[in-house]
Amino acid sequence: MTSLLRDECGSHSGGRRRRPRRTTTLLLLLAMTPLGACAKQVKWEEEVPLNTGETIIVKRQVEYTLQGSAGNPLDIGWKPASGGSVMRFTWRDREYRFDRHGSPMVLTISSEGMPVLLAIAGIGWSAKNNYRCTVPNYVQFVPDESGQHWTWPPSVDSVFFNLKTNLLQKIPRPETPERRYRVEELDAINAAALARSPERKRIEPGYTGDLCNKRRGS
Repeated sequence: MTSLLRDECGSHSGGRRRRPRRTTTLLLLLAMTPLGACAKQVKWEEEVPLNTGETIIVKRQVEYTLQGSAGNPLDIGWKPASGGSVMRFTWRDREYRFDRHGSPMVLTISSEGMPVLLAIAGIGWSAKNNYRCTVPNYVQFVPDESGQHWTWPPSVDSVFFNLKTNLLQKIPRPETPERRYRVEELDAINAAALARSPERKRIEPGYTGDLCNKRRGS
């Protein structure tokens, strides 16, 4: 069984693996194995243009673990781990680290000269953090003086409405080698990935989101 787990964890195909004769054994082994024993990290850098006219380098990493699909737990594949996303960058000689949300969309600088991260709130994150339905249904992350701890106000400040997404939204697969994405590449990848998701292209002032829609329908 150890060789089976090593084979699955060591694979760099990035795709879902369907092996009916071995799936039950693998699931039992995964249940008895610490999460870190079957995980992969993908790292990359992004050139991020800011509203100040400057461009900074943002370092990101995401941890992938072997997980079953939501509709079929026997369909094992590499998926981003909950809480496995980390972002680091330097602004005005201060280092910032962010790990409170897996998919930030926008990095911008406030009128006070502080970095701000914006993301879609989402049902899962909102429930975990007691975030109420707001329109637009995004969350605004604000760092403390250390740059390591982030909090959020009850709603997004209107000054950030219509800001264009400037962070990579299509997370690289586990087999992707570490690299830097230039501004033009990042824009092209986001344009293709978000073609049918206008609420992820920019901070849409009227976006209600799944959370608000669910509560209105209840």
